[in-house]
Amino acid sequence: MGQETSNLKNPQIMLQSNRGGQEEAQELIPGLPDEIAMECLVRVPYQFHSNMKSVCRSWRTSISNSYFYRERRKSGFAEDLVFLVQPLPQSDSTADHLETTAAITDKDEKQDDRGNQHQIHTPPQFAVSLYNATFDTWLRTNPQGGIPMFCQCLALPFSGKVLLLGGWDPATLEPVPNVHILDLNGGQRWRRGASMSVSRSFFACAVIGPSTIYVAGGHDGQKNALKSAEVYDVDRDEWRMLPDMEEERDECQGLVWEDDSKFWVVSGYGTDSQGQFRSDAECFDPITESWSKIEGIWPYSNTSPRGATVAVSVNKNQQQWWWFLAGEQQQQQQNQLGKVNSIPVPDCINGTNPCVINLGYSNDSNKNRLLVISGNCRRLPSSSGSGSSSCSECDSEGAFILERDCSNGSTKWNHIHSPSGFSGIPFSASYLQI
Repeated sequence: MGQETSNLKNPQIMLQSNRGGQEEAQELIPGLPDEIAMECLVRVPYQFHSNMKSVCRSWRTSISNSYFYRERRKSGFAEDLVFLVQPLPQSDSTADHLETTAAITDKDEKQDDRGNQHQIHTPPQFAVSLYNATFDTWLRTNPQGGIPMFCQCLALPFSGKVLLLGGWDPATLEPVPNVHILDLNGGQRWRRGASMSVSRSFFACAVIGPSTIYVAGGHDGQKNALKSAEVYDVDRDEWRMLPDMEEERDECQGLVWEDDSKFWVVSGYGTDSQGQFRSDAECFDPITESWSKIEGIWPYSNTSPRGATVAVSVNKNQQQWWWFLAGEQQQQQQNQLGKVNSIPVPDCINGTNPCVINLGYSNDSNKNRLLVISGNCRRLPSSSGSGSSSCSECDSEGAFILERDCSNGSTKWNHIHSPSGFSGIPFSASYLQI
């Protein structure tokens, strides 16, 4: 902590000399005061940070320090990065597969030597897509060996890390306890974290504080819905079991609100009532280490809240829960059952279960931003004028950033170009600035 405070006052980096073990100061850019040199370095786009580390030891030390990325945010040069767990393109049936999540595999036909037709089951392959909302670019980044199907994606903004949790083994279609960690400071480096205590998929999860992750529910290898819950300390790389929830909850949604330490698990269904989503939620209080049930939270018994709902901080005193269903965006106040408002969405967001990610506030602090992706869909003919935007270059038109001015409630939809190969409906997504 002391060294970090010193760097805040003077970003000069002290390096160990090879001569006599003495320390000597190395300038970030020869001939420039280090304060000015740092102002230059924080302006370099993130895609070049890995290359910058090879320039000299002082740059490598600086770019690997969390102070460097705080300076980027403070100076207004941080980039908005969205990480999406998406299926790799296979066939048109892949989109249908993800829309329902009931079907597990695509089916191809192969003819043997006798001319008989045999079906080959080919599970969809997933990858991590990275959308840079600052420069409107797309790329992919995967750990060695690939990622599990339907894994959950979470971001730790304070430490510049992205985590992938659980999901299915692509070969066995069994749930796994795997944890993959992507460290973004100074470039992209993947590593394995400690495994979850329970192999699970389609569970609720959320980040609370700088480095704590809660998970609950989902299902096991026999498709039994789970009550179990656990918490992960990322810094210590340790998992700890929590008390069980009152109810089994498969395909549930995890929610947290800014500056609140409580973990909400919304809806889901039990083993004997598959597909019938509960209307209640359970809330875990880390102070009392206990769960409490809240009735009447989710009104759609045939629709999962997963992906299509998001917690939003309108201001310091008002938290809302937004969901995108049935062609409109709706809002509820936290702990309030009545609908606050609804607005039309673009016609081409025509799926019943899009993926929604909170991007926080723009440089104009009054404007909250949400990324909404509904995958492979073309614009539907309409004269409603609800903000549809035809893009001849896009493989899909169902990707938008919604900007909402919290001072007057006005909204604006900005279309995102989705190149070929990046148009599948994300199973999970997360966001951070770097």
